[in-house]
Formats: sequence, C-alpha cells, structure tokens
Amino acid sequence: MAQSIASWEFHLPYFAKDRSVLIYECLGQGPYPPEEICPDLDTSYYADVSLKRQGIDFWSVVDEAFFTPGSYYHDSNDGVLDKAKVDVVGFSFGGRVAMAAALSQPNRIRRMHLTGVGAERDEYANVILSSWKDMLQNEDNDADSSGLRAFAWSIILATYSEQFLGSVGSARVQTWVDSVCQFNTQRGLRAILMQTHGGKEGQWTPASMAEQMKGFIESYRLVVGSRDKMVSTHQVQRLDQLLGGNDSYRVFENCGHAVPFEAMRLWREDVIKYLS
Repeated sequence: MAQSIASWEFHLPYFAKDRSVLIYECLGQGPYPPEEICPDLDTSYYADVSLKRQGIDFWSVVDEAFFTPGSYYHDSNDGVLDKAKVDVVGFSFGGRVAMAAALSQPNRIRRMHLTGVGAERDEYANVILSSWKDMLQNEDNDADSSGLRAFAWSIILATYSEQFLGSVGSARVQTWVDSVCQFNTQRGLRAILMQTHGGKEGQWTPASMAEQMKGFIESYRLVVGSRDKMVSTHQVQRLDQLLGGNDSYRVFENCGHAVPFEAMRLWREDVIKYLS
C-alpha cells in the first residue's frame, strides 16, 4: 500500500522487453497532486478512494495511456487494438484494485497475477491494520510526520520476513522508511485504510469480488509467501477456490508478504512465465 512507482523500477526492464507496461499508482498513494489540478483535497481527491472508485479510475488511466488517439500505443498500431484485453499484475492492495477493475469492466483482462491477496484477513492481520489506523489518525497535521514515520516502520516490519530484514540491515531499512515518507502522504494513506480496510469493504472484499468474477475471469495466478503475516496461505487457497478452484497458486518459501521484493528474480520469472 505504501510502495511508490519507484519501487517497481527494478522489475520494469524485464517486463518491458516484449510488451508495453504501465506502472499504476492507486488513488491515495503518492504525493499530493498539484494545487492547480486539485485545489480541494478532502472533497475531490481523498473523499472517495474506495475500491469501486479505484477500479473505475484504473481503466481511465489505462485507456488514456494505451487506447486513446494520440497515445503511442494506439497510434503505432493504427488503432486496431482499441480496447484490447490487458494483463494485470497486482501486489497486496494493488491486487485488490486489480480485482475491482475486473468487476468494473468484465472481459477486459486476459490474465491476472495477484500476490499477497487472500479471501479474508485472519485476526492477526486485523490487529496490524488497527495499529496502522491509530498511527495515522491525525490526518489534519501533515506537518507532523511522526505518525507517518511510525507507520512506515510498522508496515515494513509487517510485510517483510524477519530473515530478510536481518539480512539487509537497519541502515538500508531506514532508507525505505525515508522513501515511504517522501513519496506518500499521511492523509492519502489514512484515506485508503479507512475506506478500504476493516468493515468498509462491503461487496468489495476479495472473497466477495472473487464470487462475482467467477463467471467471467479467464485466467488467474495467486502467489503468497510462506511467512506472510498479512495473508495466510489458507486464505489464498480459499480465494483460489472462490475464483474457480484451479489450484493456480504458488507459495514462496521463507518469504513474507512482500514476495516481489524479497524474491525478486523468482517472482519476476513466475509472472513472465504465467503471462507468456
């Protein structure tokens, strides 16, 4: 949830070898938009960051980037691939946004690769989410970054395995904390937490979305780390059953929630093999 576009730059050269790639930053992530574009953050920008809204906005960005006359992809193909199906790769909250996008416009996704998404949250994950909401509760004082810094430390400790964090060391982790604070806002992350986590999802829980997608999703792949504190392997297996029961999931041993960053090469190979 707190990754920035820069987090994915290591993967981009490999994914973009034989396809056009869009790195998508969800509404609520990233820095504040320019004031001339969005003068009222609370009523226009952060007022609705729900998964329903995220799914709709996703296609607006995709169409603008690839399928609108004037875009490189559209014009280089003379428009013949207008509204073509796309492959979507989502991690954690991004995976839930990918599912919401699939519901927003059925039959526009060819293949969907999701990492760190389960049918429901176990209670330990709910405890972690409650602590994050508490850390970010002071939404009106972005000048005081102590809550955001505490959240950054906490989300890193929750999403990476102890073994991995011990191997990279505290100095490097400190730079990740700095990056979370530099490329995100307390108000935006709080909006995501309050509107999409913990009793606010309704029909937009992964379990509910999977049941709705079952009739039209063509192909999917699920990935989870064996040491994931936020999503258990049991809940990923449940999601697989709800999506169709194809046993299309993989458990990465000794990884936490952040499989794309703990096992970069192996995860990347899994994505490329599946999409191919």
